[in-house]
Amino acid sequence: MKKLKPLLLGLALGALGGGIGFWGARQGLKLPATAHWSKGQVLGLLALLPVAWLVAVGLHELGHALAGRLQGFRLHWLTVGPLMWRRQPSGRLRFEWNRNLNTAGGLVLSVPPDDVRLRERFRVFTLGGPLGSLFWAALALGLFALLPVSSQSTLPAVAVAVSGAISVLLFVFTLLPFQAGGFASDGMRLLNLSRPGPKQELEVAMLTATIRSMAGVRPQELSRPALEAADALQVEHSYKAYVAYYLYQYHLDAGDPAAAGLYLARYRAHLDQQPVALQASGWLEAAFFSAAYEHDAQAARTYQARAVVNAHTPTEQPFRVEAALARLEGNAERARTQAEAALRELPRTLSQGSARLYEDWLRETLRWAEQAAAVSA
Repeated sequence: MKKLKPLLLGLALGALGGGIGFWGARQGLKLPATAHWSKGQVLGLLALLPVAWLVAVGLHELGHALAGRLQGFRLHWLTVGPLMWRRQPSGRLRFEWNRNLNTAGGLVLSVPPDDVRLRERFRVFTLGGPLGSLFWAALALGLFALLPVSSQSTLPAVAVAVSGAISVLLFVFTLLPFQAGGFASDGMRLLNLSRPGPKQELEVAMLTATIRSMAGVRPQELSRPALEAADALQVEHSYKAYVAYYLYQYHLDAGDPAAAGLYLARYRAHLDQQPVALQASGWLEAAFFSAAYEHDAQAARTYQARAVVNAHTPTEQPFRVEAALARLEGNAERARTQAEAALRELPRTLSQGSARLYEDWLRETLRWAEQAAAVSA
């Protein structure tokens, strides 16, 4: 049943998105200006419906990005339907096609350079999306209302009005407090960040650890007391899995793989509750730990097989897993080539603090490969 939940949720959200678009199209066809449209014009509006939806969703996500920019955040990626812009190690944003249906509804990752006033700044960032939808709804519908009646019957004008209608629904829907597929709605995040309590403490602790890790702070330099306090909070929330993950990395970096394994097992047990696009990274990390520290190739291969790599999976991870498996199996040459490939990809990793931990392991693996090759020679 657990395996069916992500699929059912994806179908439900897809149906909801289709329903919103269909409603917008129907409202457009009910406008007085469209009363005498030909079948060709009706088909033209239906053909423009995906574009109207993309514009509405894109401006919602752009609202988040702009609000983050006002708070000093740095945009790392923006996804709108099949379109995605991702920041490269050079600092430039590059366009890519998004092939992950689970993030096709829109996603923005913007990160502040520090952890000062996180709660207040993330509230502004979160509110930016609904405000972007509200702005576009008012602009699109307002412009349509101001057009002469003769111009309101044109296909572009009606398509803009439909996009505005979709934005109205997005504004209302995203402000509803709910959580689905591992993602919290804007309304839920605003509620958690505005209402004192364990959920707010948990979210702030998770955000603090994430930001420090992205800024290059090694896992063992994160605040262990803060993470353990967040882990001890009596609240059911998907963010507790992320706290367990940071505690796993903390102990791994501190040289305590036994404790790290306990936290990783807790994180792994809740992987199916995380966003589908991020689950591959969790399974690959489990595979790496099983191969590199538990010396269990069968378990590592099992976890590796469960990982469906996508655009949101750190590019160094698959190579690191293969390097760990090759080292476990005594294949020095393959361990060397895979470790070198992982090292080349590490600069692209969002979490540069974690990258420092894995760089140490990869370089140690290269030394092992050299020694093994020298012995065999």
